[in-house]
Amino acid sequence: MRKKRFFFFLLAAIVGALVGIGFGWYLRPQMYSQAGLSNLRVDYRTDYVLMTAEIFHHEQNVEEARRRLQALGNDLPDRYASEALLSAGQMGYTPTDLQYLADLVQAVAPVVNVTITPGVVSP
Repeated sequence: MRKKRFFFFLLAAIVGALVGIGFGWYLRPQMYSQAGLSNLRVDYRTDYVLMTAEIFHHEQNVEEARRRLQALGNDLPDRYASEALLSAGQMGYTPTDLQYLADLVQAVAPVVNVTITPGVVSP
């Protein structure tokens, strides 16, 4: 009796796994086109802009930085950079990271003055 119960339990688990995999892979697969950069949460978008700022710090290529920021969506690149600077200040990023972001903001939008004081970030 115990072997029979274990056999049917194992059979049900295997059938359930196969049905789940078949449903997920063939009937309702995830469309990767739905997972663009414009759908990122604020913290991930801030990290993306920080990575762009770090690359910009080393390469000093403004047009490439603008292109990377434009990939985030339809807003202007300077808006993404400014929002990331404010978010980074609120989330407690390091002063070096804040400086990289401030340099990026000044590069993509030279008319904006960015002031960094310990604990406070304001464009």
